[in-house]
Amino acid sequence: MAIGRYGGSEKRRSLRLDKRFKVTLEYDGNTFNVRTINISSNGVQLPRRNPPSIGTHVKLTITIRNETSIFEGIVERYTKCCVNGVKTTGIGIDIISPGYSEFVEDKIFHKKFDLLEVATAY
Repeated sequence: MAIGRYGGSEKRRSLRLDKRFKVTLEYDGNTFNVRTINISSNGVQLPRRNPPSIGTHVKLTITIRNETSIFEGIVERYTKCCVNGVKTTGIGIDIISPGYSEFVEDKIFHKKFDLLEVATAY
């Protein structure tokens, strides 16, 4: 088990990155345009001042590197977070749609590897 951000044990299934990507979040007939707080190959954390209930099914339209894909997820947890200096609630969403992990791996993690590969080639 790895050491977490604040010194505790890290129980995550995958690496998360503090990256901001455009997301359209839809649930209960409402639509919100937000940016990710962080993202991993299993899910995302998004800011929501008035979050949906844990267990709520949501639809996410995520844009990464000018490519947009639609996924479904479930709100699994709440966290306290700070976005642009404003304290708010973050919602942890586990993505349940097939293809999400591959989308994120290809658009984020694979791109990082390519940059590292280029940097070490010289």
